[in-house]
Amino acid sequence: MIEKLKEITEKYKNPKTLVIIGVVGIIFIAAASFFSGENTGVKSENSVFDTEEYRKTLEKEVSGIVYGITGDKRSTVVVTLQNGIRYSYADDTKTDSDLTDTEKTKQSRKSSQSSHITVKDSNGEEKALVVTENMPEIRGVAIICENGEQEYLAEKIKSAVIAALDITSKRVYITGKN
Repeated sequence: MIEKLKEITEKYKNPKTLVIIGVVGIIFIAAASFFSGENTGVKSENSVFDTEEYRKTLEKEVSGIVYGITGDKRSTVVVTLQNGIRYSYADDTKTDSDLTDTEKTKQSRKSSQSSHITVKDSNGEEKALVVTENMPEIRGVAIICENGEQEYLAEKIKSAVIAALDITSKRVYITGKN
């Protein structure tokens, strides 16, 4: 690597040429970072994940499992979810307490005030700071595939789905196509 660098610097001994090459390189890097910010299909950290997207992703992954076991490209997979995505937000809690001590009585007063910590997004809108996203619980999975009625094959699929989604066997139903 060092030899290559020496070779290049000997080839272009003129400092103006090296400066021009450096400036062109910086322009390429800046242009790449500018254009990479456009719609790349990748969600940013602060974007909200959609429940429907989550369900479809699970269905696609289970279809992949079924295809891997059975070779059936046209299996039908339905995933049902218990609830929506739940978010936990960063809180700022202020607590005040007073202790009044008189000869006859002792009184204490406590008050607390809680509010969400907010941040500004790229559009300048203030939003609550999300600390955690809790994905919905999977209620059930139904799979219809070629030869799904065969006990051995259904058991292989069920075991794979249970392991992949970390759910109980009661939540998985498998049947064959008519």
